[in-house]
Amino acid sequence: MSVPGSTLRGARLPAALIGAGVAVLALLAGPAASPATASSRPASVAAASVRTATTASIGASLTADNGGVLAPGQELVTSVTVTNPTDTAYTAGSVGLWLDPQPQKTRSDLASWLTSTDAVSGRVELGKATLPVLEPGSSVVVRVNVPAAAIPFAGRTTSAVYGLGATVDIGPAVANARGSVVWSPGDAATRSTVGVVMPIVSPSTGDGLISGQDLATYTAPNGVLTRDLDGLQNHATVAIGLDPMILASIRALGNSAPTSATAWLDRLSTLPNDTFSLGYGDADVAGQIQSGLPAPLQPTALGFALDPKNFSPTPTAIGEPQNPTSTPAATPSPTPTPGTGTTLPTLDRLLAWNYSLRGIAWPGDDTLRSADLAPLAAAGLGTVVVSGSNTNADKLDSTPNAPQHSGSSTLAVSDQRLSEALRQAVSAPSDLAWNAAMSKLNAQLQLVSAEGTTPHHLLLALDRSWPSSGTQLQRTLDALFTGPFAAPSTFPALLSSAPSSELAMTDAPESQTRIDSIHLLLQDEKSIDAFATILSDPTTLTGQTRAQLLTLLAVSWQNPRTQWTTAVNASRQSTVKTLHSVHILPTENVNLVSAQGSIPFTVSNELSTEAVTVVLSASPSNSRLEIDAPTTKTIPQDSRATMLVPVKAKVGNGQVILSLQLYSPTGVPIGDPSSVTVDVHADWEGIGALIFGGLLVLLFGFGLVRNILRRRDQRRNDADAQDEDSTQDEATTQDEAATQDEAADTRTTPGGTDG
Repeated sequence: MSVPGSTLRGARLPAALIGAGVAVLALLAGPAASPATASSRPASVAAASVRTATTASIGASLTADNGGVLAPGQELVTSVTVTNPTDTAYTAGSVGLWLDPQPQKTRSDLASWLTSTDAVSGRVELGKATLPVLEPGSSVVVRVNVPAAAIPFAGRTTSAVYGLGATVDIGPAVANARGSVVWSPGDAATRSTVGVVMPIVSPSTGDGLISGQDLATYTAPNGVLTRDLDGLQNHATVAIGLDPMILASIRALGNSAPTSATAWLDRLSTLPNDTFSLGYGDADVAGQIQSGLPAPLQPTALGFALDPKNFSPTPTAIGEPQNPTSTPAATPSPTPTPGTGTTLPTLDRLLAWNYSLRGIAWPGDDTLRSADLAPLAAAGLGTVVVSGSNTNADKLDSTPNAPQHSGSSTLAVSDQRLSEALRQAVSAPSDLAWNAAMSKLNAQLQLVSAEGTTPHHLLLALDRSWPSSGTQLQRTLDALFTGPFAAPSTFPALLSSAPSSELAMTDAPESQTRIDSIHLLLQDEKSIDAFATILSDPTTLTGQTRAQLLTLLAVSWQNPRTQWTTAVNASRQSTVKTLHSVHILPTENVNLVSAQGSIPFTVSNELSTEAVTVVLSASPSNSRLEIDAPTTKTIPQDSRATMLVPVKAKVGNGQVILSLQLYSPTGVPIGDPSSVTVDVHADWEGIGALIFGGLLVLLFGFGLVRNILRRRDQRRNDADAQDEDSTQDEATTQDEAATQDEAADTRTTPGGTDG
């Protein structure tokens, strides 16, 4: 039975706990607002405070059409993209567009305003649009248009940058976005001279050359290399940094190169743009110097990629100077096999190009130290393209000019924030993304123009990526140079402009992890160079290894989206496989029962394209065995051969550990050492020889005695036969004499009879 009042107390207890919790939260949050303050707070602000906890559930972005530039008489057209990353659908809401009435003064002010979440005092509401239902995981674009007559700054006669804002209300969620618009009434703005430098590189690889199949893909319509050339139409002032690996890859294929690739090369040769050479494979020059190399590495040989049958007849030369400059430290490509009648291109011919600019290095963003400049200059790279984020440019009161001198080097400093906006526009996948990027670019160019009446000289650098399309690149360059705030400039003209004395480099070395990886790759190359001395032409292996190393050092691998660590590990595993491709196969214990002989060992050559010449050396663990001399043999590719180790056994029986090691003809150890146990039983040979000799003595002795006895018997028999013959002769004589006497007597007796 319940007691009256207990239910009341039970109901009051949770209420009391809730009240206490609210009070604690209020204390933790800070002093409570006074009633007057609370009552005077606008309802919209209070609602926003209530929804603060849910603002992260949706996202919003804002951009203005026409690259964010608005001229008198034009309607302001904006796009607000609202994204719902949650699993919950939101009911219909609204999007409000507003304006900060105070124009932005500097680039730093604009950057701060765009990232700020502070309330804007006196903001002007420009318009509102309905937001439809937002499904889970979806996005919707809401257009908010402002008529030309409703533009608050339409009466302004000079250009300016204004901040735009959008507030999204949908169900319990709220989101804010910020953008900008450039007011361009047609006044005589100060135009900055702007130069653009663009790399022409291929996607990241570690193969040393681009395959024919990949070349066909890259140079096909809308291929990554084709887009570069498409976008440069009518923009001859853009300077091109060209990766010579692309040239070598096409030329190394000779007459088997894809038709689209040779057509692309021919098209490139007709461009009027200034060109300069990047490192082979666009190898990272800063990382090489920071890893301890005195100068950036160069390719050494590409003969491994040449097939004589692809060079008969000789392919047409495209883009080659009459007398190509020799590549530093270059080794000529191998001559053709005698009797083929085909002349293969040299390394210099594979890499040659009619460059109009020379001696330029272009490291990746934020990778250079001041200490790197002197080694680069000593290597002939006296002009260095440096990202603005590698300098103090953002800390200066005004935008600096691009040139800057440091010792014997000339720095071409790109404006980093302008470059990033240009890159985003070039790679934009949609009109919306392109307008957003161009809004950033145009707003900054207007603010640079407003810094004074003296034109600035700016360099914009694209990164190691590709336009989303050739038309997108051309569209971006068209918009840049036909706008009211920029005039095109060539790279040499930009370098000849007045330098900014306050501009200085700030060291931005590469990470120790990357430098350690470069060290390992360099050590692997040294190991391969030593190993290659077993080949008749070491450059077939060392040239390929150097080319692969340079492509692994490409600047494009610095992009965090690439799998550089995976590529480095794969390269190192390939090196280990190569270094162990020539080895001694395991051998069971050997029994040696003679004083001297040859022990056979099997050596395997797993290289699929190269014969090797190796020297097998053996050393015994004790004096029971003596090795006559090392054995040398040439083993065909992908095969095995038997090599004999001549040995001599000394006095005594027992085990000997025979240590085996392969060497190249120049004395470089090849593969891992191995060993085999030899059981020496050399005394058995002596005992066996003694027994055999004794048997021979007995056999010969027996035969000798037998012969002597036989001869003695024969002489005895011969003597007896002679005696018998003598007796018979004497008897015969006597008989004959008697017969003669009897006959005589008969003749002398009358009647012929005895008396």
